[in-house]
Amino acid sequence: MTTDTERRTPRADCLADAAGAVTFDLAGVGATDAELVLKRRGGEGERDETRLPLTPSGDGTSRAVLPGKAELAEGHWDAYAGDRPVESGIRDVRALLDRRPDTDRIAARVPYPTVGGSLALCCWVRAPHAEAGDIGLVPEHCAMTVEGRLYGAELGEGAAAEARLRGGDLVHRVPATGEDGAFGFTLPFAQLAEASGGKDQWWDLWLVPAAGAAAVRVSRVLDDVWDRRKVFVYPKQRTETGQFAEPCYTVDNDLCVRLTAAR
Repeated sequence: MTTDTERRTPRADCLADAAGAVTFDLAGVGATDAELVLKRRGGEGERDETRLPLTPSGDGTSRAVLPGKAELAEGHWDAYAGDRPVESGIRDVRALLDRRPDTDRIAARVPYPTVGGSLALCCWVRAPHAEAGDIGLVPEHCAMTVEGRLYGAELGEGAAAEARLRGGDLVHRVPATGEDGAFGFTLPFAQLAEASGGKDQWWDLWLVPAAGAAAVRVSRVLDDVWDRRKVFVYPKQRTETGQFAEPCYTVDNDLCVRLTAAR
């Protein structure tokens, strides 16, 4: 016989801390639901599923804890109780605001509701990592400025920022400066527009810490925003070629520049 509890849609309240741990308090789980299961979207291997024991709390809810040191690959992880998707409840993510981790390897996790209201976890694993901070606009020069912090590497001689054409092999490089973990650069849009041939394009932004060093993707992941695309919207600037250029973020919170043709 199926009980009322087992028929209810499981619902979880979440508490995220600055060390990467996430606590899930679930209501509506049945007696047979012994685990909270996290499955990485699009994954099919053993490492794409994590099982967390559910412990009854005595008030009709059960608790599961994802430790901060648990290994989760970068991506989106959906939550299940048994084979049932878990509904997103209250999410306390205040501890994620304006973090400056004292580590070279960044592992960031943000619980969020999907479009359908289910609970998911957005995870980033970056080493090294270039965290974007303030983004400025310089309309008189049709340019943008970027400030941020670098983890897991240090700026040295020949440090630069690169704008790389998505889906192509074009690269535009400008100098980068900074010290004590901070970095900054100014990127004019004119060269990108001239190289575009009037087409709509995306240019991804990378930081090269020093001459000969591997490039690091410039992103913003150290806060509570899992998808910045509609939250951080910057004004468009008109280039001399008649196109419009604007800083923006991807679905993975990576920083880029979007060029659109004048219509």
